[in-house]
Amino acid sequence: MAAGARDIAALADPVGELLEEQRRPNGLRIRKVRVPLGVVAVVYEARPNVTIDAAALCLKSGNAIVLRGSSSAARSNSVLASLAAAAAESAGVPEGAVSILASGRREELVELATQDRSVDVIIPRGGEV
Repeated sequence: MAAGARDIAALADPVGELLEEQRRPNGLRIRKVRVPLGVVAVVYEARPNVTIDAAALCLKSGNAIVLRGSSSAARSNSVLASLAAAAAESAGVPEGAVSILASGRREELVELATQDRSVDVIIPRGGEV
């Protein structure tokens, strides 16, 4: 997990990358630039490595993250999320940029899905069924 996080950290910073630019006949310049999404929630199964991978990817791309793993790995996910949050904060990332919903209650998912003023996108991350 640590090696994967280091690999992500070593990637080029995607935020602010200019993807496309054009000038309209009236002189207006239009630019397509990569920007953070905001708050990303990731819902995943019993794979604690996803806790670190998802946190690292979101932070690298300038996003905050809300993690929601399965109840069967709740303790591992909670410890790993705490480590990720502490590491992020020690690097100057605002407190709360990495958070976890750890109760394992199904109602959490419903509540998470209705947080349209707080969560910008929800990514369900799962394996084959």
